[in-house]
Amino acid sequence: MPDKKKSKDEPKKDAKKLKTDQISESFNYDPVHFIRSHSKNNDPADVQTQIWEVVFEPDPLDNSKTLSNVATCGGNSICIIDVNSGTVLMKYKHKDNRENFYTLAWTTLELGGEKTNILASGGIKGEIRMFHPSAKVCFHEWRPLDKKNTAVNSLVFHSSNPCWLFCGTNDGYVSLFDVGVPSLPTYEGVTPKQLLKLFPDYGDVYNLAWSGHESKWLFAGTAAGLVGWKIEEDKVTTKYRPMMVDFLLPENERDKGENPIVDSIAIAGEHSIVAKCANHGLIYMFDLKKTVKDITIEEGKKDKVIEQEVFLLANLKWSDTDNFYMNLGCHKGKGLVVCGDDKGSLWLYNVPTLTGAAAEPLRKIAEPTTRLMWPELQDDHLENSRKVPLDRHDIIIDKVTVSADSNHIVAVTSNNMVCIWKRTDEDSSTSDS
Repeated sequence: MPDKKKSKDEPKKDAKKLKTDQISESFNYDPVHFIRSHSKNNDPADVQTQIWEVVFEPDPLDNSKTLSNVATCGGNSICIIDVNSGTVLMKYKHKDNRENFYTLAWTTLELGGEKTNILASGGIKGEIRMFHPSAKVCFHEWRPLDKKNTAVNSLVFHSSNPCWLFCGTNDGYVSLFDVGVPSLPTYEGVTPKQLLKLFPDYGDVYNLAWSGHESKWLFAGTAAGLVGWKIEEDKVTTKYRPMMVDFLLPENERDKGENPIVDSIAIAGEHSIVAKCANHGLIYMFDLKKTVKDITIEEGKKDKVIEQEVFLLANLKWSDTDNFYMNLGCHKGKGLVVCGDDKGSLWLYNVPTLTGAAAEPLRKIAEPTTRLMWPELQDDHLENSRKVPLDRHDIIIDKVTVSADSNHIVAVTSNNMVCIWKRTDEDSSTSDS
């Protein structure tokens, strides 16, 4: 995949002045740890490595909660970081400097009689790697597609079948693998088997999202729109072909009559889906249940596609930028949606009323609840190296994630920073971890 930091030549417009969203309370967060942990050749002044993904580690006893650790990936390394202390607990480096890890996904497997978190990663070399972070072991690797120049752009595990891993690649394919369960201490038993292979034919697959095992929808954000499939677990075989739905998002004049580039999707609730289209200046939240209620799913019909307009719950005002690939994040069911921009700031939308079954659409465009601006940083490493610090307007927030209790927000950037923000208002609850 080409460098995912992409912009057009037209001048950027400043975001309009923001007002507090009247439908929700205001949140206060302080920047507490800004870490440069993915440096090439351990250069503390490396501001070129882009960090693409950040994911909170789930609580292995209750996946609706999170621990205090995040996994991050960028360049040829993967890190596990404690958000409370800012300590890097684990760092894995691929032996090939040309590797560029794009994506991470957590699952919880039963190992040695205990529920244990396992991490999967993928990137530009087209490999998927499996890690047992608490043991600091990379125990398996394989290629989902036997092709050269095929990057793994997105990975996500199934919620009730923890061995099932969905994979999206830049050649436009979406695959499902059963990765198996490793046996300790040798980690034997991991023999990934492909269960499903789908080809939307909508260009690069940038993002995958799994709605949950109650609604059973797999979404793919692609170069030509948002598509999805209802995956019936008991029917999954190598010959199973679920029908594809083209979810029609609002049109924009910048799309020039074509389907929009959907460069980010997230699951705000079992039936509340969030999607961002490049160049729209908005983030869309829609009701999955109401969107698909009249669809009759037919299986096995090759090339049959249903086009379905989404039932919009909200238009969330976001940056009017022409940069791509700034990935939004949220924790399912909590109602806090966050997305960074290309000026180092985070846009927060606290919309818990839109994540439940009785969600009612908002009539007006929703302004952010608050916006966290890039702080002033003292960077001795950059000063000592005599490198010119990047201007804050060049800081692209590549991905944001939120802890289950909303007490921590973690963002990763185009200039090799892991940025940890902590909630400071008096109403915040104690951490789950």
